[in-house]
Amino acid sequence: MAFFKSTYNILVRPDMDEVFNENDMNNPNSLGVPPKKDWDYARELQIEDVDIWEVLYERGGGFGVYASWSPYAEFYMIRTGFVSDIVGVGIETYYGPTAEKQVYKRATELGMSLVLNQIWVEPEDMWLYQKPEEPKKLILP
Repeated sequence: MAFFKSTYNILVRPDMDEVFNENDMNNPNSLGVPPKKDWDYARELQIEDVDIWEVLYERGGGFGVYASWSPYAEFYMIRTGFVSDIVGVGIETYYGPTAEKQVYKRATELGMSLVLNQIWVEPEDMWLYQKPEEPKKLILP
């Protein structure tokens, strides 16, 4: 089962419950997920633009990996701890093509185990999952 949190729940009040609508549980034909809208990629997405995150990984001490759900986009946030005088808070964001690979690598470095799933991608959205081409270098004699 997927879990969802608001930006407020993650950054300001992590002790509060996730985004949940108990009426979603009454419909046997529903997955019980909050509504989502697609991001248009007209500009780079920022944390402030995200209302709801899908929780990919979470553990005590303020550690977690989250994927933007509303708006739905290739945008991820990794939280590497709570605010303290000693450690500080770490929030890392990853956006755009190959972001999921960068997040997986970073999460592994931090000891966070992510589950890998296959997903269906519409042909017009494949650019989000392909490594950008390197610019061709022109070498002049």
